[in-house]
Amino acid sequence: MIEPEFVSVLKNVGRDISTLSPTLRSAWDGRPLQILTRTAPARATDAHISIIGHITATELRHHVNPVELANGLLNRFLILGCRRVRLLPEGGDPDPLKRTGLDRRLAKALNAARHADEIRLAETAREHWRDAYQRLAEPRPGIAGAISARAEAHTIRLALIYALLESAREIQPAHLTAALALFDYAQRSATWALERTTGDPLARQIHGALEHALPDGLTRTQLRDLLHRNPTTAQLDQALAALAHDGKITSQRVLTAGRPAELWTATR
Repeated sequence: MIEPEFVSVLKNVGRDISTLSPTLRSAWDGRPLQILTRTAPARATDAHISIIGHITATELRHHVNPVELANGLLNRFLILGCRRVRLLPEGGDPDPLKRTGLDRRLAKALNAARHADEIRLAETAREHWRDAYQRLAEPRPGIAGAISARAEAHTIRLALIYALLESAREIQPAHLTAALALFDYAQRSATWALERTTGDPLARQIHGALEHALPDGLTRTQLRDLLHRNPTTAQLDQALAALAHDGKITSQRVLTAGRPAELWTATR
């Protein structure tokens, strides 16, 4: 299990030479992991990786770019909005699980899960899952659609976890109901943290400038100059991401005398 500040993961993913993004995507898909860029290539099979991170909504909007939204990296994570619910000026309980019995129950569930055979849907849960699957598979526009593109896979995995926590031999309707509720909260959390509609004045201004610049397009630097460098990097990234996921603009990297430039073009 990896527990970094999530911002460090996003920073490394954003590097042009980083292999972190394809490695994390392969891990989520259950494919063999390998790094071929090293002198001695590394490979791992049957890997099991968990990543738990924390980040503010502002940092998330700042560091997530259209590539992470488009290539499926971000929708492999469950984003949960959290807030403080208590004030503890003298600190909390140093052993919050004491006398709850949760540690023993968890150990028992883990032991049962290690010896569990294939877990299937109970007959009473199949119709419930078919109805839920159809709803989850419906495409949604914009950023909300990009971050929920793996809704079906997330939900059935969560239902499996709930079943294993109860040492059940089958996924029951109650497990599916709990999984659907948790994924719904994760989806609403991610939308709250990330989504800025293309009705935003900045997005409309950018789209108009790119349409006027057809067919050549504009680089990020040219866009900022046109906007008199008023928007912050985070605001510009968010507006570009919203326009890209609504299919209104596209981007490509172009070679320059220095670092490669990011060229944005309005779709015809």
